[in-house]
Amino acid sequence: MGLEGCGVVVATGGGLTTYRCPVGTKVGFVCGGGKQGSYSQYVTMNAITEIFPMPDDVPIEDCASFMVNPYTAVGILDTAQQAGSTKAIVHTAAASQVGQMLNKLAPMQDMEIINVVRREEQKKLLEELGAKHIVVTSGEEEVWKKELKDLVKELGATCAFDAVAGDMTGHLLDVMPIKGSVYLYGALAGKAGNINPSDLIYRKKQLKSFYLTSWIKSGGSYQMVKRMMSAGNLVNSGLGQGGWCCSQFEDVTMEKAHQSIVEALKSSITGKKLRIRFD
Repeated sequence: MGLEGCGVVVATGGGLTTYRCPVGTKVGFVCGGGKQGSYSQYVTMNAITEIFPMPDDVPIEDCASFMVNPYTAVGILDTAQQAGSTKAIVHTAAASQVGQMLNKLAPMQDMEIINVVRREEQKKLLEELGAKHIVVTSGEEEVWKKELKDLVKELGATCAFDAVAGDMTGHLLDVMPIKGSVYLYGALAGKAGNINPSDLIYRKKQLKSFYLTSWIKSGGSYQMVKRMMSAGNLVNSGLGQGGWCCSQFEDVTMEKAHQSIVEALKSSITGKKLRIRFD
């Protein structure tokens, strides 16, 4: 159980492949193949493909969520830029951890985020992070869609990244400009729908997918290594407290873990992660 984690190297197999992560090195790791999970006390990882050196000046426990959310944020902006949407993007479920990271990372790359959320409290959370453009969908559909379409036109967004699906996918296609694209990367509302065929046929809009693993591997081995080195440096620079991709943890004991999980599931804002501590 567990996809990503972090720890300190306690033993290596030796050789050149372990040169960058000798014993004592702080590392993050990604479990593959289903043989082991990050809930284990010890894991055996491939030193080349599954190990990521972590910053020396960041407590290793603060790196526990170093991979999926931060690299997704990097991948989303890179995908948008490669597709020509270099000024702005639309992002749904924008109060999520990925959404919060995007709002911190985008200004560093001279990009704007048009945030789409369901409730006013989510808007407030993003405003406290400095987000400028937030559309709340709890009101009348005609009103918020016009607000969203106006922002898309004003800021020059040609890509949207949708973690919601359901009817939201069709709404996003509707507000995108001619030849714009909507990338699905989640399905919080179930199957995507509400799609006007004319958007795809006559207006040449596109519905695509964003999948982190596919982004990492795209372009072959050379491009993958180059991409991961660049992304790794960017992520490591922001893992410390106050950094663009630092995760917000709520520390709990094992005895209180069940109660804390139940309480967290009642919340609709994924602003924090539970971290069970044994020390």
